[in-house]
Amino acid sequence: MSVFPLLVIVHALAATVWAGGHLVLDLGVLPRALRDRSAEAIRSFEETFEPLGLTALAIQVITGLWMGWIYLPGLQGLFSPANPIGMLVGVKLLLLAGTAALALHARLRLIPNLTDDDLGGLAWHIRGITALAIAFVVVGGLIRLGGLG
Repeated sequence: MSVFPLLVIVHALAATVWAGGHLVLDLGVLPRALRDRSAEAIRSFEETFEPLGLTALAIQVITGLWMGWIYLPGLQGLFSPANPIGMLVGVKLLLLAGTAALALHARLRLIPNLTDDDLGGLAWHIRGITALAIAFVVVGGLIRLGGLG
């Protein structure tokens, strides 16, 4: 049996945790926190979700890079307009860079100093991370479908 189907399944499960957790945060926890002006609601969610979410993200990175290497041996064709899969893998790498930048900024700058009055700035980060998580899922689906065409 090939390792590739197992990689796809594990990657999809980790993506479910990552994207689903951020959708719960963005659509469930955040509106209530903003309405109640309660930074504690965000902190409480983060304390519970962060270990699981970061583990899921790490699994996605490992399995994603492994599958990328299978799709593009030696990363040949990465970002090549002539290779739709190479373009999509490249897009996923850009999404990962954006996710890392937003997550690090939120974790190192926003969350440690979060007060009830500062929720607006964090809300935009949460929405950004959620949008990137959804884009990851969409682009991953396009890769499995062979591209847009």
